[in-house]
Amino acid sequence: MASIKRRHQEDDHEAKKAKISCVSDASELKGQHPVVLNPADCDLDFKIESDGLLGSALYEQGFAYCWSGARATVGITGGKYCFGCKIISLQPVEMNDTAPDQQHLCRLGISIGDSPVGNLGETKQSFGFGGTGKFSNAGKFSDYGEKFGIGDTIVCALNLESNPLASIGFSKNGKWLGTAIQFDAGPRGLGVVDSPLGKLRWESALFPHVLLKNVEVQLQFSVEEGLVPEEGFKPWGTALDDNNALIGPTFNNVRDCEVMMMVGLPASGKSTWAKKWADQHPEKRYILLGTNLILDQMKLPGLLRKHNYGQRFDCLMDQATGIFNILLSRAATIPRNYIIDQTNVYKNARKRKLKPFVYFQKIAVVVFPRPEELQRRSAERFREMGKEVPADAVNEMLANFILPTSKNMPGSEEYFDEVIFVELDRAESQRYLDGMKRALTSESRDNLTSFSKASTAPHVLPSSQNQGLRGVSDARQYGNPRFISEVHQENMYSPLPRFVPLHRPYESLIGETRYPGPSSHPLHSYPGSDPYSIGGHFRDSRQMGELFPREYADVAYSFPTTGPPYGTPPPRPAYQFPSNMPYGRGYASPRPRYY
Repeated sequence: MASIKRRHQEDDHEAKKAKISCVSDASELKGQHPVVLNPADCDLDFKIESDGLLGSALYEQGFAYCWSGARATVGITGGKYCFGCKIISLQPVEMNDTAPDQQHLCRLGISIGDSPVGNLGETKQSFGFGGTGKFSNAGKFSDYGEKFGIGDTIVCALNLESNPLASIGFSKNGKWLGTAIQFDAGPRGLGVVDSPLGKLRWESALFPHVLLKNVEVQLQFSVEEGLVPEEGFKPWGTALDDNNALIGPTFNNVRDCEVMMMVGLPASGKSTWAKKWADQHPEKRYILLGTNLILDQMKLPGLLRKHNYGQRFDCLMDQATGIFNILLSRAATIPRNYIIDQTNVYKNARKRKLKPFVYFQKIAVVVFPRPEELQRRSAERFREMGKEVPADAVNEMLANFILPTSKNMPGSEEYFDEVIFVELDRAESQRYLDGMKRALTSESRDNLTSFSKASTAPHVLPSSQNQGLRGVSDARQYGNPRFISEVHQENMYSPLPRFVPLHRPYESLIGETRYPGPSSHPLHSYPGSDPYSIGGHFRDSRQMGELFPREYADVAYSFPTTGPPYGTPPPRPAYQFPSNMPYGRGYASPRPRYY
């Protein structure tokens, strides 16, 4: 931990390591048409095309439920300036659970350069006017103007000359809609007008900002680009000539960027550490990546975004997992700084995720508290957020947890340039991890002796014993055929798992490939099976469609019909599926490749 702090102190001093530079002398950019959408200041799923004025976002599948934002490259610190935004097309989406007037939306306005780019109008430092006819600031929405959509041009006019308060207003297709809000832009307010520059210069300017949902827009910053300025306001691009402008962030070479990967069990404190680290280093402008973070960003009508983890998990997790995979692949091609906030306990999954980040600095951050502290945090998270992870999913991760190693350690096969332990050190973490695995092994073998009775027992929750090794069980999630978590996604790619999870419908795991149900499948061999269960022995991955990568050529599943499980348990613990999980019973043992 000391080394990373020391390195970041050196970064601040020498302005290195993924530094975001700011051109303070705007006169250097005069005459170059620099006012465009900023690729260094937008969401990962935001697409900037053409000459930097055309903006849209990914919209396929789960992305249709996500808003995506971007700011322009130039902000202002004084004067009266305006910019325009025309909605030129609607993206085709299938959102049967969403009202038609909520499927294609645009919100535009202004924001301070350090406010979250995906939350226009939801922070004190941002102001937005949306297509639903609502104006928003600090998360408060009020009726303003009128609705707008495809073919409409909205002009945003910002007045930083008025005293004592600045103001913002909008027009629609040339019709002035009036002043939307007055606010303090001075030293006691936003710190833009007549205020000293902040440590990060873009903190001291207001930037054009758009937030999109399934629409494509064309920005206008000059008359040549189609802007018709409001009376008394200048085109935004002229602020450069008036020396009223500051330039937004840009990134250096990809070799100066870093990707930090959190590693730890659920509720260990990974997200808390990641957010705190990002807040303490605003100059890095970290992008946090994780399925749970995506869940929080996805907006579904009638579904609360806060204190509603269980319901959001059931409805959106499958889509959030797909979104994460796409964003991760895009991140490897965009030179920014990232924190991957997932459990990342599977060695092979870590390698798979990091492999595309060839030229990035790669750092593992291990959060491993003592078992009693882990249990306390898990219970606290459940009380405060309603956030719970099924016990057997936690046990699965624990059984497969391998502490990461840096690439310079003997025998290491991982890509990390550095591994940091932020709570217990490596030796203590390994000692506690080994003890928890031994306890889990003992419990698993005890359960095997009573498997026959358990396989035909009513669907009830697992025992609450040994809570120090378990998460919080959830009958609703076990019974939901759409259930999937990041651990299951990771496990499919790991060469060393105890089992391959089947907590969601089999057909959803193998994409378009379909297998017959239990009545016609020749390998279904146990009573009480359902359409989402897999039985029998599979020794050829081709039988399984696209479920397994090539390394699973000899994965074997064994599901007993009567009596104890067939065969002898492998030398390391075999996983005991809980009897209340209708999507697979028994134990699964991959080929004997143990670590």
